[in-house]
Amino acid sequence: MASPQTVAQIFPRRELFDVVIFDESSQCRLEEALPVLTRAKRVVIAGDPKQLPPTRFFESAVVQSQEELDAESEQGLFEDQQAEVEDLLGAALNLEIDQCYLDVHYRSQNADLIGFSNEHFYDSRLQAIPGHPSNRVEHAPLRLLHAGGQYEKRVNVVEARAVGALVKELLSQPEPPSIGVACFNLSQRDAITEVLEELAAADADFAAKLAAARVRRGEGSFEGLFVKNLENVQGDERDHIIISTTYGPDAKGRFYRRFGPLGSAGGGRRLNVLVTRARQQVHLVTSIPREVYSALPPVEQGRKPNGGWLLFAYLQYAERLAKEYALESGQPEEARERLEPVVHEHPTEAGSAFARALAEDLKRTHGVSSDVHWGNDGFCVDVALHHPRRAGDVTVGVLCDGTRYPKAADPVEWDLFRTAILEGQGWKLVRLWTPHFFRDPESAREKVLQAASEQIARQPPVPDTQLQGEAHRVLN
Repeated sequence: MASPQTVAQIFPRRELFDVVIFDESSQCRLEEALPVLTRAKRVVIAGDPKQLPPTRFFESAVVQSQEELDAESEQGLFEDQQAEVEDLLGAALNLEIDQCYLDVHYRSQNADLIGFSNEHFYDSRLQAIPGHPSNRVEHAPLRLLHAGGQYEKRVNVVEARAVGALVKELLSQPEPPSIGVACFNLSQRDAITEVLEELAAADADFAAKLAAARVRRGEGSFEGLFVKNLENVQGDERDHIIISTTYGPDAKGRFYRRFGPLGSAGGGRRLNVLVTRARQQVHLVTSIPREVYSALPPVEQGRKPNGGWLLFAYLQYAERLAKEYALESGQPEEARERLEPVVHEHPTEAGSAFARALAEDLKRTHGVSSDVHWGNDGFCVDVALHHPRRAGDVTVGVLCDGTRYPKAADPVEWDLFRTAILEGQGWKLVRLWTPHFFRDPESAREKVLQAASEQIARQPPVPDTQLQGEAHRVLN
């Protein structure tokens, strides 16, 4: 394992290795990769074209102070040129080579964490692993906090203090999560670090927790608390990520739409890296006025949105998620339960007419509510039967025949993978083959209902106050 520069310096210039693997190849300049290619018989190039391009712009302390100059200036032109440097991955994608894609997203434990990037960067191709409905959290995994700070001399002191308070809050939990802090420039990074040191100096208990968090280790990986600018977070992941958007109005209340590297070429890729680091939750601390990011104009046809536009869209996405979760969790239990059994069908590219018909049949014959095509295309539960006495919960998932995921190279292999993942998330699954149903419909229905009844019997009893209304039917 070595950097391209090291390989070029210490290994002879011949086909020394059977295979050379480039990781994070979107950050590897083509001229740095070429000497390594001469040492390989075969090459594997791994990377994400939607993540950071190679750049040395942020390695120079001299240019950091000028990062907000307009693109027409000498510095702005230099920055644009740096973002357009050809990388190894981009060059490889222009060749006739074998390609494969990782369409399953593993990091985010809540699909809403990856939802924004999936829509804006990956054409909704990624299949996030969905959690069991009974484990749905009450609060949105993306938390938006308005700090109301000012942006002066490339620093937002109010946001830095808000980030410090958040770190203190998270570390005070009985089982604190691993934490990463990201911001939009090096000056803000230094300001946040200073705030943490000040809090530690004033509170010995917090100082001990902060010291432990910085050297934390997970299962086979380093999980220490970090504070980084957005150029340096690629490859990192933590349970909770705190993002300081840094920018805000000046002392006179004027907000300038100058976002430094985020607004330049490749800025959207930088934002994509930043917002996909969290496993459990993102805390988005911002001083950008709501009236500014709410008035987001549509992107002109034929043009790609820049990083500034995407940042505003991400703030809107955070607001929308918070409203959706608040609306759902704010309803009383009895209001969420329906008086009549219903079937709710989710959109999918590979739907099953049999699954729809089965759900309607169970609703009509046994009064069972269900969700059809629950989850996503890759991890679809064809019919998710609702618990008769627990709003928002399900009893079993019915898989009708095998997987219909259109991107699976091997449907049998994918079906085994899908089943294992869903069971790992807490699903009790029942496989129902259509030939069985058409030969003996009653026996097939009984198989599904029996599994549901057994699952209900294993769960804790429902309080008597919930056993009211026509909706509370017992499956038998």
